[in-house]
Amino acid sequence: MQAFYEGQYDEAIRRFTPLRDKAVPPKRQEYELYIAEALHKSERSQQALQMLESMNLAGLSPQLLVRRQLLRGDIVLRKDPELALSILQRPAAPASERTLYADFYRLRAAAYSRLEKPLDTAREFVAREPFLASEAEREANQLAIWQALGTLSREALEQTRRQPPPDTLSGWIELAAMAKNLALGPEMMQQRIDLWRRAYPGHPVKQKFLADLLERSRELTRRPSVIGLLLPLSGQFAQAGAAIRDGVLAAYYQSPGHESIRLNIYDAGTSPEQILSRYQLAVSEGAQFVIGPLDKGQVQVLATQDQLPVPVLALNYTGPAMNDNIFQFALSPEEEAIVAAERAWADGHTRMAVIASDDALGNRMAEAFAARWNELGGILAGKTLYEPQQMDYTTQLEDLLKLADSDARRQRLQQVLGKKLEFTPRRRQDIQALFVAALPIQGRLLRPQLKFNFAGDLPIYATSTIYGGRPDANQDRDLDGVMFCDMPWTFDSDGPQQAQRHALQANLPHYGGQLQRLVAMGIDAYHLVPMLRTLQSYPYERYPGETGTLRLESGGRLLRQLKWARFKDGLPQPLENLTD
Repeated sequence: MQAFYEGQYDEAIRRFTPLRDKAVPPKRQEYELYIAEALHKSERSQQALQMLESMNLAGLSPQLLVRRQLLRGDIVLRKDPELALSILQRPAAPASERTLYADFYRLRAAAYSRLEKPLDTAREFVAREPFLASEAEREANQLAIWQALGTLSREALEQTRRQPPPDTLSGWIELAAMAKNLALGPEMMQQRIDLWRRAYPGHPVKQKFLADLLERSRELTRRPSVIGLLLPLSGQFAQAGAAIRDGVLAAYYQSPGHESIRLNIYDAGTSPEQILSRYQLAVSEGAQFVIGPLDKGQVQVLATQDQLPVPVLALNYTGPAMNDNIFQFALSPEEEAIVAAERAWADGHTRMAVIASDDALGNRMAEAFAARWNELGGILAGKTLYEPQQMDYTTQLEDLLKLADSDARRQRLQQVLGKKLEFTPRRRQDIQALFVAALPIQGRLLRPQLKFNFAGDLPIYATSTIYGGRPDANQDRDLDGVMFCDMPWTFDSDGPQQAQRHALQANLPHYGGQLQRLVAMGIDAYHLVPMLRTLQSYPYERYPGETGTLRLESGGRLLRQLKWARFKDGLPQPLENLTD
């Protein structure tokens, strides 16, 4: 037993096996459960599942039945959360088995989280709390509830909280909705908290959550009166700088009380050496906060300063900063490739291949995907690069899919049998899915050629680079089936965000593709200014932005939680809305 609890799973299996062989039911099944748990923990989950499926259930106590149920659910969870939920029906153990019940609801919450159902996730964590023994466990559980509900938009929370009855979950929903309205100010927030207390007497929420709500509301009223924008308005990045500027201006003019805030706009120049003098100029002219620069070299210059008198929201990533007054926010293709690796792993794939353009962008995405895939424990079964201007990928795909091996087998068989055989080439079977780093025009060519080369059944994961940013069913029909991650701003669904997007598109019709994503970045950059210290002070806090749900990790780097879509009939459809 000691070997099991110390993580020596092979040794535990070795010791439990003879004990199991000598034991009689139900002690035999108890040893089998320990062996199955050790197999699962040592990454031999299929063997563990086979053992559980063949187990004799006659005469098992409710506790052992529930332990078997929980282990089965845990094993299938990563590959099939729907199946996990069907396994994890209400446990047969008595309610006094607190640990088993706590694990039961934790696994159900994890399954709903995998299915991207935050409300159901929160509901399971709420049900879990009465079975937790320690104050630390309850606080961590409440944080999980808060994080799940925090991913819902203000509109979704408003709609959900109207549903009776007023129970523990609805109390949490009410608090989460209040957290989306922090800009009301501390006085109004205190009034709402007081009303909430009267509506939900005896709610288990920890006092710190209510105190944090009030403090964050107070922090959001401390907006800078002068903001400096340091953006490239000349040189090769002038278009990108103008798109971000117009996004900032759009957010500024749509924000209540903007008349009391002044925006000073500066051309950041074209070289890293210029940025420090531009930053100092902005500060000398009253800037209390600076948005920009965009150029990585310029961000690096600011990040290596010992001190910055005024906080900076840089619009690119560089290495760790020398001071804590710089925050880094980027629309990074490498970040999206990492997200794609995590999604593919969560979907249950373990062996993947990479197809990428042989240029700076393609290589960066391919390397980021491969690095994260290896960290997760996945196997990179192959990689092929194509020239960006290439239109025929036959040679690369045949090599990647090892179609020549199939033809060689046919020739050997014909020689043995002495006759010509009817033959359909067969691709290698050890690749479960593909990561494709491509622009729209390349993706539209690759997808049909994969089908032609007998790989049309392989799931394809991609980043936002594969989508032009605006619906075009005629051009994108060849991308059907491809899954990709992108910002909420891009998807053409209902809601206030899209109304704002359409209005901006009408007023700024010259922004398309990647440029309209930069407009969204400018909108988020402006709204993040008063939120950054809140995100820094409360690690569980999230900002539901146009570019993604944003959180701040240590070191001042903002990370984005993205949306996933799949092309269907030439149009990107959010994955959670698809039924096939």
